Parts: sequence; C-alpha cells; structure tokens
Amino acid sequence: MNKCLTFICFCVLLGCEKNKPVDQFQENISSQSMDFATKFNIQEDQLKVIEPWPGATSAIEYKFEKIPERVVVTSTTHLPYLELLGLEDKLVGFVGTNNIYSEKIKAKLKSGQIIEVGMHGKINLELLLASQPDLVIAFDLGGESSILDKITEAGIPIVYNSDFLEEKALGRAEWIKFFGYIFDEFNLADSIFNGMVERYNQLKNLTQNVKERPSVFSGVVYGDTWFLPGGKNWSAQFIKDAGGSYIWGGNISSGWLELSFETVLDRAREAQFWIGVASINTRAELMAQDSRYELFEAYQEQRIYNYNKRIGENGGFDFFESAYARPDIVLADLIRILHPELLPNHMTYYFQKIL
Repeated sequence: MNKCLTFICFCVLLGCEKNKPVDQFQENISSQSMDFATKFNIQEDQLKVIEPWPGATSAIEYKFEKIPERVVVTSTTHLPYLELLGLEDKLVGFVGTNNIYSEKIKAKLKSGQIIEVGMHGKINLELLLASQPDLVIAFDLGGESSILDKITEAGIPIVYNSDFLEEKALGRAEWIKFFGYIFDEFNLADSIFNGMVERYNQLKNLTQNVKERPSVFSGVVYGDTWFLPGGKNWSAQFIKDAGGSYIWGGNISSGWLELSFETVLDRAREAQFWIGVASINTRAELMAQDSRYELFEAYQEQRIYNYNKRIGENGGFDFFESAYARPDIVLADLIRILHPELLPNHMTYYFQKIL
C-alpha cells in the first residue's frame, strides 16, 4: 500500500439479512467533528483517519455499505470498546492472546469463538484467513505495511486505528465513536462517551479548589535512562486534574522524557508521591533494580503507587487494556490516592500501593 497517496477505501462488507440498506446506514451522522480526538472524524458519511500511522502525511477515508459481522482486532486497547458497545460476539480473531485480561474475551477464546491469529504483535496471515473475517482493525507503528498489504491483497478490508497517537486522555477514549461508526452503533458510543466526559468533569471539579497539591513524579530507570511523561503528556494531565503537582508539569513535551537518574533525583528527591513504576510490584523489586531508589522520600515514606491492581494469570495488565477507554476511572483512582478525603468511598480500580 503506497503510504504517500491519499485514497478512499470503500469497504463493501458481507453481512447477513439484518444489515441495513446503504441509505439508512448511519443516517443521522452525516458529519461529526470530535470533541477531543484529533486523529479521526466523520465527514459526509465517511470515516476519516487523519493520521493513520506515526508521521503519515495524508489521511485515509472509509465508507461502509454493510455492518461487519466477523472482525479481527490487533491491540488489547481495542477490546474494551467492543465490550462497552456489546460487540464482543463479532470478534473472531486476535493477535497475541496471552496479554488479554478481559474475562469475557478469554472465555470466548477458550470456547473457540475467537482464535489467535498471531503472536508477539505479528499477524500470521494463514491463521487470520482461517478466522474468515470481513474486516481487520489494525494499528501500524510504521513497519507493518508488508503484512497488512498481503491481507488487503487477500480481499480482506483493513481499517487503521491510531488512537495511540492522541495526546489527551479524553481524546483517546473518544475512539469509542470510531468503533460505534463502523458497527452502526454511533449513537450508543456517543452516549457512553458523553457520560464518561460528564463523570470526568465532575471528578475534576472536586479538585479545583484544593489548598494543597501534592508533588508527584513517575517512571523508573532502564539502564542509564529514566523514562517519564513530559509536562503536556496525558499522564501529566491526569495528575493535574487529580489535584496533584507534577514535578515536570512545566515541560512542554507531550511525549516522554529521557533523563539521567541524577537529574530525576535532584528534582524529585522530596516529592510526596511516586505514581507509576512500570512492571514493578514491590519495594523489594525496586531495590533489586537500583538501590538508589531509597534516596527518594516517596520510597522512604511508602507513598509509591502502581497500576498493577488488575493483572491476568499470564501477566497482562488490565490498565494497558481498558484504562485508555475509561479515563474517568483512572482519574477517580488518582484523586483517591492524592486527596482521599474527596472520594472516601472509592475503591481504587487500577492502582494500589507498592509495599
């Protein structure tokens, strides 16, 4: 597929008799601008993915004539949108099933309703064809075009999902409308998202007049480099909305910073909270990785929290599967950590203290 060309993909999808005629499909949403998402929209009854992969210079537009009945998705982050919309029965294939947390999806895997069509993020064309999908929803980090081209050549339509390029948490969550449009459930998706935004804003308003904003830092060191969110990253925005003060909040990067251990220690030594420590589950594991962690006040005072409360039997973190679709729950968790008096009855869903 020539990524230098702008083109329109007309996906004529096979379906059963209950599929709606073309003139009724998504009849009420001829044009929709998204409220927060910047990487897709709907224009004149076409789904437009504005930046289908990192660095893409042209958009791809899709028009659907029938509702897909058998779909393959390629990221665990796609699964919660299908579940929220009640569409999990349409899923017939997935790449890398070991990382799935969802009990519903795992049950369908066990029963054979869903098959594994690849491993370690790599699609196996033979297995994918065996699942007989009428649509593949794929993501491309820039090096997947070869196998995706082969899928297209086999006559299976592909729709690119680039939700991971969104810079705002609510922008990424708004991709539920992307799935809603494809499966003719846009109104339901819109309703679910609006409710999520309302809850998010209600939670955010709780912290607007807090007298103290606890200082927060994040991340861990790998080798000689400490990776942590930039000041405009969605993670930093969560901390701000939760009533915290992110140590690098003044940084203008929306990506991730790569700093030395000494730089982080110099600025975050006395930070009150350390939130987000990758795959670390205990303070002992932190010390085993680098004994210098004990120099941080947050370590000494046992104020370290991680998103590891929900881990599957194969090690998959539910945070990395469903949290992108539920920013309201993430925000509630962080408020409970930083300002427990504001949400005394909330039991954290994704986060827990590292002991």
